[in-house]
Amino acid sequence: MRELKSERIREMSEGEILTKIRELKEEIFNLRFRNAMRQLQNPLLLRERRRDVARMETVLTEHRQGIRLLGAPGAEAPARGARTAPGAKTAAAQGAKPERSTAKPATAKRAAKGKAKAKSKTGPARVSTSKRKGQSKTGTSKKAKRA
Repeated sequence: MRELKSERIREMSEGEILTKIRELKEEIFNLRFRNAMRQLQNPLLLRERRRDVARMETVLTEHRQGIRLLGAPGAEAPARGARTAPGAKTAAAQGAKPERSTAKPATAKRAAKGKAKAKSKTGPARVSTSKRKGQSKTGTSKKAKRA
């Protein structure tokens, strides 16, 4: 059974998580060498350790973005627009990155660049050729021509 479940990771502090990640990465490094020398009894340890590191980094990212807080099991970040208690830190105050819009604004420069690319792609049309032996470009076989 896994030693590092996400609930147990969330009970740790940020510093503890970072030190544990560092230790696991060193262990993975040593396991790779032992595996290459065929001295590793259980090669699945590599997979388990990589997944443990990924799990810890995911929990750390959730904490930094304000999705789920560390220190309390099942602690959720406050909903947007929700009022917090006086003295409580919000996700923005904890150093979370502000959300950005995914839509890119269309600029005249980008539109002109797209038009220039469209003009430069003019050239002869491609003629499709048949992949089978014995067929001409029209699609009739040599046997059909003989008959």
